Amino acid sequence: MGTEIKKKKQTMMCVEKLKLNNVKNKKLKSQTVSKISGITLIALVVTIVVLLILAGITISLVFSENGIIAKAKEAAEKTNQAAINEQKQMNEVAGYLDNMLNEIGGSGEEQNPPEPTLPSDGSYSEKKGVNTPNLGEGMTPIKWDETKNDWVETNGSDPEWYNYGETESTRKWANAKTSDGSMWVWIPRYAYSITSGYHSSSAGNIDVEFMKGLTNETSTGRKSFNNASGQGKWNIHPAFNYGQTVSGIWVAKFEASNSGGKIKVEPGVQSWRSITVNDIYTNCLNYNKTLNSHMMKNDEWGAVAYLSKSKYGKQNKEVWINNSSNFITGSAGNSTNANADTGTTNDYTSAQGVKASTTGTVHGVYDMSGGAWEYIAAYVNNGHDNLTKHGASLANSNDAKTKNVYSTGSSDSYENNYNANSGKYGDVVYETSENGNASNSSWYDDYSYFPNRSSPFFSRGGCYNSDASAGVFCFYRNYGDSDSLFSFRPVLVAL
Repeated sequence: MGTEIKKKKQTMMCVEKLKLNNVKNKKLKSQTVSKISGITLIALVVTIVVLLILAGITISLVFSENGIIAKAKEAAEKTNQAAINEQKQMNEVAGYLDNMLNEIGGSGEEQNPPEPTLPSDGSYSEKKGVNTPNLGEGMTPIKWDETKNDWVETNGSDPEWYNYGETESTRKWANAKTSDGSMWVWIPRYAYSITSGYHSSSAGNIDVEFMKGLTNETSTGRKSFNNASGQGKWNIHPAFNYGQTVSGIWVAKFEASNSGGKIKVEPGVQSWRSITVNDIYTNCLNYNKTLNSHMMKNDEWGAVAYLSKSKYGKQNKEVWINNSSNFITGSAGNSTNANADTGTTNDYTSAQGVKASTTGTVHGVYDMSGGAWEYIAAYVNNGHDNLTKHGASLANSNDAKTKNVYSTGSSDSYENNYNANSGKYGDVVYETSENGNASNSSWYDDYSYFPNRSSPFFSRGGCYNSDASAGVFCFYRNYGDSDSLFSFRPVLVAL
């Protein structure tokens, strides 16, 4: 019995301990839960604060003056305005085309509209049938305004800028000016054939076909060429090779004048004279290096002369003489051989004056007959002292593209030198003259004296007092010194 009582006491003690432990566990659990709840609450508060901050930033980005909504609205407004402007421009273009169509008659469905743009990079134009004028840096197209009786600026896509047509009424060789106001005329690349009068004193005929760009095909489809002197032979004119094939050249419209020691090309002023070949050659090279300016060569003179003699120039009409004893550029007498003693000179824009141009219109090249003699970057390489005395820069130059060099014959005489170079073509020398030592042996009775001995340099065109012996087919020899009767003209090549 005592044992049972003892067991009961032990059991009761164990129960009490369990109860006590449960109480302790509950307190501990309560404390733990309390701690956990405190941490969770802090985290929640922090999270809410962060969210509020982010919400504030977002609202600012979206709704502020420079916010997303404002930017989107601004972009939409700009897009709408651009669309309005574009539509306005399209309407203007459509109106221009409509006006053009109305002028030529019919509607766009009945007529081919004019070329919206004409290139001005020397490429061939099927519409114009000629290489487009290659406008180099700083060059601006100009056209003659009959109403204003003056030149006005235009743009390269103007269909009225030029027309290398066969009739005088439409014949307009392209004109342009450089930034200094100098005037230039475009001579497009072409092939030619002397069909009559070859190597004769009797003026013959020249046929011309324009080349397609830099290809060896003409506008008529001709692809075969002789590239040799002779009557009836077809040659691609050599003037259009300036170290590489070029689509055309820009020739000074008038003889050069002196503007403060710098070259300028303009009408109504005295030509630049009393200057050596040496200084001419150097000044021309330095005039505009970007446009490859240089002293005119014999073959470049020939390119102008042959085009003038063709159906695209004056054809069978000789260029009238500049008979100004004061050497005023662009002047004209009353005929091809008007003597200065007549005292009559005409402005280049007058009805008489235009007859002194290579086209018979105001659009041609002037002063190629009379005015002053023109030194040319061409000489006979005979070793005479005058080559270096008066023309060292030219004679010593290694730049073959800037000059024409002729060989001497068995003896350094007019005729021997003349015959020794009979194979040259395009230079208006052997092809268009009978001999090299006569006052009237070239076409139209022009001078034909081939350089020799102390006169190794070529000069062209004649002087104001050369009468009938002056002209685009005239060639002469000279010392190359500073002569008051001698001037020059530059040429540009836009590569």
